Amino acid sequence: MAMHHSFQPDGLILAGGRGQRLGGRDKGLMIWRGQPVAAHLSSLLRPLVGELLISCNRNQAMYQAWADRLLADADTDFPGPLAGMLAGLDACRGSHLLVLPCDLPYLDTALLQDLLDLAAQRSQHPVLVRSGQQWQPLLAVLPRESLSALQAAWVTGERSPRRWLSRQQPVFLDLPGDDPRLFNANLPEHWK
Repeated sequence: MAMHHSFQPDGLILAGGRGQRLGGRDKGLMIWRGQPVAAHLSSLLRPLVGELLISCNRNQAMYQAWADRLLADADTDFPGPLAGMLAGLDACRGSHLLVLPCDLPYLDTALLQDLLDLAAQRSQHPVLVRSGQQWQPLLAVLPRESLSALQAAWVTGERSPRRWLSRQQPVFLDLPGDDPRLFNANLPEHWK
């Protein structure tokens, strides 16, 4: 399906977390099928987006190899993924921002393309993945215009991506509840 001419997504990989469930290891640098997962996700995103951004708070020299620009949280206390989304929307030069977390190593191009196709049709709304009753609030396409709403929510203390997105009239790409592409690799044994 052809993209609407005014729909021009940039991409953002969220890799700014503490990796607490991984004993403090940087999740984006976990090895997945012989390469860091951030490199794998970057290669999926590259053909689909204009500019590729990575939100990371450490190991910038390594992440630089896979991004056009790196972003870091304004706060140094790892304020969470909504901070990365805020920095990404603020830095976004396209019309939309395709956001993905670094703990979904089974993502594929087809899923990302489906997300973008739906976002191009419903360009005023955030588009999220839902599998069964489970939302994936960190796998989303956000209109750049939602930046001011996110900034306002951030100032009032909002830190939950799901809560913020639920108030933005999201549109859902529905997938089966057991879609293997949505497997969260959060524990050391998931990366074996």
